[in-house]
Parts: sequence; structure tokens; C-alpha cells
Amino acid sequence: MPPPTKPISQEELTAKVREFPVIYGASIVGITSVETLAGGPPTTDLSYVLEGARSAVTFAVPTDADKTRDYLGKVDRAGHQQDYTKTSIIADGIAAQLASFIRQFGHETTAVMQNLVFRNDKPGDLNHRTPDISHRYLAVRGGVGWFGFSGNVLTPDHGPNVILVSVVTAAELIPTDPLPPEDNYCDDCQACNTACPSGFFRHGKKNKVTVTMGGVDFTYTERRSYDRCSYVCSGCTGLHSSGQWSTWSPARFPIPKEDEHLLPIYKKVAFKAWSERPELPGGGMQSPITFSKTKRDVTLTCGNCMHVCHPDKKERERRVKLLQEGGVIIQQEDGSLQSVSAEEARAHVAAMDPEQRALYEPADPESYDPKLYFGVKNHSQYGREGGGATSLPSETEDLDAARFGNVKQDDPMIDR
Repeated sequence: MPPPTKPISQEELTAKVREFPVIYGASIVGITSVETLAGGPPTTDLSYVLEGARSAVTFAVPTDADKTRDYLGKVDRAGHQQDYTKTSIIADGIAAQLASFIRQFGHETTAVMQNLVFRNDKPGDLNHRTPDISHRYLAVRGGVGWFGFSGNVLTPDHGPNVILVSVVTAAELIPTDPLPPEDNYCDDCQACNTACPSGFFRHGKKNKVTVTMGGVDFTYTERRSYDRCSYVCSGCTGLHSSGQWSTWSPARFPIPKEDEHLLPIYKKVAFKAWSERPELPGGGMQSPITFSKTKRDVTLTCGNCMHVCHPDKKERERRVKLLQEGGVIIQQEDGSLQSVSAEEARAHVAAMDPEQRALYEPADPESYDPKLYFGVKNHSQYGREGGGATSLPSETEDLDAARFGNVKQDDPMIDR
């Protein structure tokens, strides 16, 4: 069947494809091809989502900066949740419209959703949460942004506070170049590392990953187990090891220092508690995997490594300060959330009956060796007579909160 529109040149189609997302709200657009992605990881294989694919268009749609700041400062979780969800839907919608536009010029094209779509080729694949296509890799190769220390994609104007989405097409589009490395604003400031309670980037100073696509190398921090990130970002726990601030999660389960101890507390203890606590108000992301297991949506509670990052260093400082001075989240019986001081938060949990308290912290704190877990001393019964935690050995590391711009040399979340 002939295309419904009059054919146009490669140059004309490429120019229009680059303009299209910006008209509808994207901040920057990049194009990759099978040649510029050659030699990349499996998630850069465009044919996985479209047989005969030749090019991909990747673009970034920014989230609301004011809502991000209120989220970091524990002022308003729902506002950011709604903005993030709305922006994601807008990004997916732009991709769907762009795919339809290109198809009408006779080229097979498909839109790839921004998130929550994973490869499922064999049993167990969904547990690895491998995306059909990596928007991150396509974005850095096509000039949408740079890799930061964290491995997040930093766009020139909005940093990583964007939604990335891609369109894969059989059209031969003209690829765009990567952004000049010397213009990358990431200065290894460690704001992302400081803002992460899970220690996801803990070894990033010395352990790096280099990805080669189309003969160009891209380097970022080697991330630890993605279950470590999920443990905190899903809301299963959220108290920083210092005990002085938290994410939007009201839980305070300890965080293993090594990945080998992660799954037992995450999957068998903290996840079960999360599924039995009152749901956080303000809505969430519609995750089929999580909903099938718990009949719940995934509520945003962290993402701090992304939210504290900004091209303006003073704004980065402001955001880290908002996070670390925003207090600790507690949950009331009606499910509502409140930010209070570290002392008030601990007293709030300590006052619960043991059954309710087990939804927010371990019922058996003596089972968690401080040599193996961060945050054990933050248990509400720690040091209380008859509380089950009085026999715990003292934590040997200084767990004071790291401060951006003045990160402690012995901060346990950052290897030097």
C-alpha cells in the first residue's frame, strides 16, 4: 500500500522529526542510527522492537522544577507525583504522535514507552527489569545529554529532571552527534551520592563502566544491584543512615552494606511490610508487575539522585539542603504523611504497638549486625531496656549525614 502522503526527502523528514517533539513540549531531541549504535549493549538493538529498524528518535520532556523542590523539602509529595505522571504521559503521547507522523510517510515506526516496559523473553527476565530499549544510551549517543557521575542522563537545561522516551523507525534519518564532553556540567560533586540512602553509587569513585557505541566511548559510575535502588525508591525503606533525614517513605528498615545481604531483608521483610502499610496519598505509577503481586501502585518516594542534580551548582546546593533539612517522614494511622524532626520520628514509631511497629522497622532488630547493615542504631527500640536492641553492638562507622560541598571523608556511603 502506498503511503498516504507525498514523499519528502531524508533531510526534510529529519528536520521535521527533530522539530516535532519540541513543538509539543520536549526540551531537546537526538537521533541515532544502527551505525551510530553499533557495538553498544543489547538494549541499543533497535531491531528488538522493530524488525528492519534503521533509526531512533529520543527526546526529553522536563518536569516541574518548583514541584521537584517541594518534593525534596518534604513539603508536597503528591504534587511531584502528579507532575511526574502527567509528564510521562505527555512524553508517551508525543512519541505516539511522532510515530504516527513518520508512518504516514511510508516508514514502519513504533513508539517505545518511557518506563515500566521490560524484556520478557524467558522465565525470570522480568526480575531483571531490562528495558526493551535503553533511552539513556540512545540519549547520550544522539546528543540529548551527557552521562553524569551517577549514570543519569544530564540534559543541558534541566539536568536529569526529564522524562526520556524514544521512537524507533525504519526511516533512514540523519543521526545527530553526541554533545561535546567538555561541555558536560558534571563536576563529580557527589550530590547524587550524598542524596542516595541506599549506597547505590557507593563505589563510584573507583568503579566505572564504559560503553562504546558507534566507536564513541561513554563512561559513568558502576551501579550496584538495582534491587538496592528499588529497595529505597519503591518506598520499602527511606531513613538515611544518619537518622536525620529520610525520603518520603515512613519506613526505617536497615540497609545492607553489601548486596549479598539485600534480598532477604528487602523481599522477605520490608516488601511485605510495605504491602501491608496504608498506601501513600497522592497516587502512583501504574506498574503491572507490582500491581499483579500486591494490587497496589508504585508511589514515588525517592529519585533523589536525579532531583538534586541541576546544571547550576548553587541550585544543586539548594536542593541538597532542602533534602537534608526536610526532616523525617512519619505516617499517621489514616495514612497521611508528616515531616518531623528525627527525635519526633523515632518517638512516633516507638509509641506504636509491636504489631504496627513491625510495618515500619524490623520486629527483631537483634538479627541485624551493625557491621553488615547501615542504620541499625536508628531502630526506635535501640538502647531501650527490654526493647530487644540493647544488646546490639555499637556501629563502628560514623553515620552522620554527608553534606554536599563538605562531604565527610569517612562517610560510609562514599568510597574514597
